[in-house]
Amino acid sequence: MLQLKLYDPNRKPAEWTGLVHPGQFVVFHADIMTDVEKTPSGEYLKPGDDSICIAFDSLDEAESYCETKVGQIPGLRCDIYDHTGKSNPPMLTYVNKIHVNAPAKRSYWGWALVAASLPFFWIAWIHHGTQVIPMLIGVNLLFGGLRLVYWGKGGAEKRRSEKPKPG
Repeated sequence: MLQLKLYDPNRKPAEWTGLVHPGQFVVFHADIMTDVEKTPSGEYLKPGDDSICIAFDSLDEAESYCETKVGQIPGLRCDIYDHTGKSNPPMLTYVNKIHVNAPAKRSYWGWALVAASLPFFWIAWIHHGTQVIPMLIGVNLLFGGLRLVYWGKGGAEKRRSEKPKPG
């Protein structure tokens, strides 16, 4: 395990991507709700603090580290990237067990809001469009619901709280 500053002008190469080789993996820490970068201890960066990542020589080491961290700090998200870095989406995302099913809940509530918009559109339709308030409510429920569905579907397939057991 090696802690790397993302950019260090006194180092050659100055960028962290030049230090990570094929077969190595890096972990970035972020807040589960806001996506704001955090330190490995789960605290927000203070002004002047350097952004860091943690490099591992194997995926197993990185997964074990992430599983432990998210178990200790419930609001932390750990993203595992390969040597190519953030040019691709994370290979795996670890979150605390309480957050694993959050995307499915968002999708459920999104579809519920979409369904709740239908009576408002029906009211506006039977009044031949003269009722503005039901149309406004229907449009807001529709787009709010679709936004929740979109948020719920994004990245949910790679979320986990612990490494799957072999066999």
